[in-house]
Amino acid sequence: MKPLATLAAGIAISAATLGAAATAHAGGPPNDGGGGGGGGGAPAGAPGHCSDADLTVTNGPIESANTLRRVVVSFKNTSSNQCMLAGYPDANLVTAAGGVLVHVENRPANAAHVLHLNPGDIANADVESSALDINGSGNPCPREGTLVVTPPGDSVSHELPVALPICRATISSVD
Repeated sequence: MKPLATLAAGIAISAATLGAAATAHAGGPPNDGGGGGGGGGAPAGAPGHCSDADLTVTNGPIESANTLRRVVVSFKNTSSNQCMLAGYPDANLVTAAGGVLVHVENRPANAAHVLHLNPGDIANADVESSALDINGSGNPCPREGTLVVTPPGDSVSHELPVALPICRATISSVD
């Protein structure tokens, strides 16, 4: 019977410890870090949605693998508050005059991530496009477009210094 009593005491101590840890995060998500909320409309202690004023949007180099072109787009929280990004950025490949050549489709995923970005944290999404024409001819994709990205849930677009083929372009959710 003594080992059973020891096990019961261990479970009780573990439950008490877990209960204390849960109340430590009652004011916000577990990775809140005590920074409080950013942007508007969020409940007290919850981070607000990352607005354009909170973010710097940049890109990495174009990576090539056979007929695939890929570029990583980064969203850095440059504010002094935690903020939230969720889902997919909006992206287009445009002409030099700004006309949309193709809307970049969301890449299928099981679920879009919800990220709480502390000041200085970076979320990434990636854009992939095919360098081959979509008609199956094996010919090179006939045009390229400049990448324009809007952060998830925002309305301010950012033109990035990247030209990608316009054939079969997709974007991932933020991660």
